[in-house]
Amino acid sequence: MKTLAWCSLAVLVVAALAGGAALTPAPAGAQAKPVVWNLPHVAAPTYYHTINLNAFAAKVKEKSGGRMEIRVHPASSLYPGPELIPAVVAGRAEIAPVLSAYLSDLMLEMGVLELPFMTSNLDEHRKAAEQMRPFFTEAMAKKGLKLLTIHTWPTQQMFSNVPLRTLADWKGRKLRVYGAESADLVRALGGAPVSIPFGEVYVALQRGTVDGAMTSATNAEPMKFFEVSRYINYWFLTGGSLEWLGANQKAWDALPKDLQQVVLDSLKEVRFEDKEWEDAKAWEERARNRFPDLKVTIIDPPREEIDKARQASRAAYDAWLKRTGAEGKRAMDLALKALGRQ
Repeated sequence: MKTLAWCSLAVLVVAALAGGAALTPAPAGAQAKPVVWNLPHVAAPTYYHTINLNAFAAKVKEKSGGRMEIRVHPASSLYPGPELIPAVVAGRAEIAPVLSAYLSDLMLEMGVLELPFMTSNLDEHRKAAEQMRPFFTEAMAKKGLKLLTIHTWPTQQMFSNVPLRTLADWKGRKLRVYGAESADLVRALGGAPVSIPFGEVYVALQRGTVDGAMTSATNAEPMKFFEVSRYINYWFLTGGSLEWLGANQKAWDALPKDLQQVVLDSLKEVRFEDKEWEDAKAWEERARNRFPDLKVTIIDPPREEIDKARQASRAAYDAWLKRTGAEGKRAMDLALKALGRQ
């Protein structure tokens, strides 16, 4: 019996050795490195976009058990606004918000809801964006991007160092814009558009390079625009300014299926999309209430002046349709249908 026992033990030892180092614990440093994705964007570190993106990134790390990290780079610290879309399309960044302000020539037709006065408030903007989700998904897929969420910046207004109470006040004013649509709008209203990256707006206002800057009122405090602007002009140029959180499709496909699900589940668990829309509205209301304390004068143009601007802005629509061709016409039809105007 002792001989049989020793033989059995010998067989087990030989089998274990033949199977490799199964009996030897793996060294502590042998664990796989986490998948790291970089997420650049333009918003200030204290802005609601950054707060929500950080919450999403933290949830991904938690749910993946540290197997995946999303590193958020705010305030154009990795790429300036105009380079965000090219960076994620080329795979230099794995994920990023695709800003309507910087669509350039890549996905210009996606900016249909940013046309002047197309929508007048955030609720209208969201309703149309939701109904156009299949169109946006398709447009991004053509450029190798996977659409994850649709969210927004607040309504677009005009900071300035001169009051813009009437349409005549726009004439000849140098006004910061951030894309083709906003440039066409300023031009149609008699102003002189000046394209300036978001991160350079403060200095441009401070030095008088521009008389005003088109952006959301909520940027007053995070970007300290109140220090270099005397007026905020509520023309409600657009009812919002869309962002689409997109991932490079090749980077997405390279993720294990369970990590893909972690990303999707994390967005849901932190209510990323809903929170973005809710915060846009709440921050906009808070910003307006803060302006008197910040010594910024609120200008509410008369309704008849806004109607004049709406009529004058038709030239911007014509320019946009000419630039975007058949896909632009398709986007326009879908937008008008979503808004109940067709």
